[in-house]
Formats: sequence, C-alpha cells, structure tokens
Amino acid sequence: MAGIGWGLPPATPHVAASDLRCSYAFDEDDVLTPLSFTNPARGDLDPRDYHWGTFHFELVLPVLEAAEALGVFGGPWRQAYYNLVSPGFERVYIVARLVSVATALAGIIAVFLLGREAAGAGAGLWAALLLAVSPAHVLTSAQIRVDVTMATLVTLAAWCGLRGRMFSTGLAAGLAVTAKYSAVFMVTPMLLLAVWGRGRRAAGRAAASVVLGCLIGQPYLLVRSAEMIAKVEESVARYRETPQRFVPSRTELLARHGANLARFSLGVPAALLALYGLSRMMRDRKWLIPAAVAGGVASLVPLLWPLLRYQVPLAPLLAVAAAVGIGRRRTLGAAAAIVPLAASLAQVHYMRSPHPANQVLPVILRATPPGAPIARLTPEMPPLDRKVYPMGLNPLLDDLPRDPPAWVLITDLPDLPYPPGNLDLLAARYDQVAEFRSRRILAWATLGEAGAPHDWKYTHASMTLYRRR
Repeated sequence: MAGIGWGLPPATPHVAASDLRCSYAFDEDDVLTPLSFTNPARGDLDPRDYHWGTFHFELVLPVLEAAEALGVFGGPWRQAYYNLVSPGFERVYIVARLVSVATALAGIIAVFLLGREAAGAGAGLWAALLLAVSPAHVLTSAQIRVDVTMATLVTLAAWCGLRGRMFSTGLAAGLAVTAKYSAVFMVTPMLLLAVWGRGRRAAGRAAASVVLGCLIGQPYLLVRSAEMIAKVEESVARYRETPQRFVPSRTELLARHGANLARFSLGVPAALLALYGLSRMMRDRKWLIPAAVAGGVASLVPLLWPLLRYQVPLAPLLAVAAAVGIGRRRTLGAAAAIVPLAASLAQVHYMRSPHPANQVLPVILRATPPGAPIARLTPEMPPLDRKVYPMGLNPLLDDLPRDPPAWVLITDLPDLPYPPGNLDLLAARYDQVAEFRSRRILAWATLGEAGAPHDWKYTHASMTLYRRR
C-alpha cells in the first residue's frame, strides 16, 4: 500500500488545461477514460474499448461507483477525473489501483495453492514469498493494469488444471483471456494438457466453461464482436507501422526479456532456481507449468517491446518453478528472496519520493516563455498545455542539429540511447537549466539500471531541461 498514490501530476490550472489525465505510468487513463463513458444508471456498462479485453474494466467500474456513493471523491468520480479536482482526482486513481492490489493479493494466494499442488506446502509458501517480493509484481500492482488480473487468473487455471477440475480450469482460462487477450498463449497448452486422456466429456466441459468465462469477462462479445475484432486489428496494424529501426529482432527481444525477468521480476538467484525447477518438472513429466511458461514466452514475441508488465503473467509460474528448485533448502530460499525484496524496497522508495516530472514542471513554467516549443519525448511527462508550450522535435527520434530548438527536455525513460549527434549538440550549445532525479538505492539488486525497460523507470525517470545559448 505504501506509495499507492505515486506518479500523479499536480492538480493545477495549467495541468488541467493540458487535457491530459494520465499518470506517469502511461496508459492508466486508457482504463479510466473508457469507463467514464459508461452509464450504470441506464444499464450501460460497456467501456467501448476492447484493446486488451474488458474483465478488469468490469472489476474497476463497480468499485469506482461504490466509492462515489460513499462520498470518497466529494462528488461524481467522472467530474473529479475530467476536471482535475483535488483531492478527488488523486482518489480516483488510488481507488482504481486498489483493484490491482486486490487482484495481486489474490494472485499470491493462488500461487501458494499452485505451488502446494505441484510440490507440497513448502513449495507453496516459497512460491508465495517469491511472488510477494517480485519487484515487477509489486510495481504493476500499484498501477491500473490488466496484467495482474490476467496473471492471477492464469495461475488459478493452472491450479485447477493440476487438480483435474475441468470446469474451473476452463472458466478461469476464459476469464484470463478477457482480462488480456495474450493469455490465450498460456491457457491453450494448459487446457490441452489438462483434458489429455480424460475423454470427450471432460473436454466438452472445459470448452463450455471457457466460453462461459469469456462471456462473463466480456459480455458485450455477443453484440459487439465486429467492433472488438476491428479494435484488435487496429492495434496490430499500429504495431506494424512502427519504424523497423526501433523494433528489436525476435532473438534480441527474447534475450532482453530474459535478462529483465532475471533482474526485475525474480532476481538472478530465483531465476536460476526457476530454470532448475522447470527442468525437474520436465524430467518428472509434469508438463503443465512448463507448457504454460513456454506459451507465456511465445506471447512476448508479437508484443514487440520488452516491457516489464508483459512478463508479469510469467512471474507466478516461475515462482513455483523456483520453489521446486529450492526444495527443502531454506537458506537457499531465503537468499533467493532477499534480492527481489531489495529491488521492491527500492521501487517503494521511488514511489514515495517526489517525482522528477513534478519537480521540473514549475521550473519550466517559470523559465520558459509562453509560446516557445519544447523538444521533448512525450506530452505526458510532465503534462504541459500544448497551446502554451507546443511539442517540439523528439530528441530520441529526430535530428536536432538540423534545426536546433531553443528548449529541450531530456529524460532517461527510453531503453534506447539518444542519438550521439543530439547529445553532442546539447553538450556544445546548450546550458543545463535544471536536473531532477531520484536518489538511486539498492541498485545492486537489479545489477544497476543499464538497459532497464522504460516501465521500470516510470517511478523515477530523470528530467533535465536545457536552453540553447
């Protein structure tokens, strides 16, 4: 719960005029904004955004409505959100994030059950501990994200599959897919292995319950299936339009995901134990968890980017595998848990510290004359009114020396290096007006931050403002 209100821009007139309502964990507003279009009083619960799946939306909406009825926001939550009314605006984000916290806690219980079923109560406890201290899990659960809900449901499906409960396995699998479509890569091999050798009746029960889970998690599938398909196709087309120079090869993508899993999700010791545990499972012909992990790895390829949240559904299964690797060696388990615990404590420290984007915002408003374009990476960090400070060139994508801008705002958020020519220009022809960065702590736990995925740095991205001489 510490730091649950992190990464929110200040509720000031300038920020309100920016028309941006996102936090510094980009895309959280892509859940809140569609939900604001619903009208529960008239029976309209359709968010009309089918980019990920709608089950997590279904969880968040009634919680927001209930909090509004209890007076948490001091008025309608939609008004607090759109008009940037403090403290209601901040409370909207906190309440919606609490849904992620609840699903994350449910995921810890689910991974205990899965670990106990796979290798006994001791393995269940170790798996629950490793997931509880996983920095990726901690960070994502403090955001409005569909990924934690998907991870919990995938874990439940695996547990039910190991127990031979076909209906429950299919139901959890269907709900997981409607939390986020990429779950299909993980639940499909699990379902096939769960029904293998059980006959047609068991397969039929599983298939029927998958359909039921999909309809519960995405009920408007019955009447808006064409729109949902079109939204998915639009997302795929947008991915394909990405310039190839910014798209890593599949080999590089999977290598970066592997490194990030070890550094930012499990910790290097637990990652090595997970590999050992998976090998033991396969040696013992216990295929369900290894098959789900393989499906999860395959799901990373079409997503193109090595983002940390894409790995979250793998974390519970790998925690169970690591627990199998730990066995009865308690000292080894404690050592494996210390590394991710340290990284999680670092993230909590960053969440509770002033965000560099909020620190640089008043400096920009004081130092930069209105009407001056500012070359910057994104409009959201910090949220500037683009009518006052138009978007300038992109210092990561554009060639600044061709037309040197008067003002440049640099952040270390990207996981790609800035063009050397742009950095040389800043060093030679610009004065540094201000720089803000959170004090790094316990960096040894992640082997530093070189090459860290950019969503790891959402909590503490540095901000540096330059002025041309």
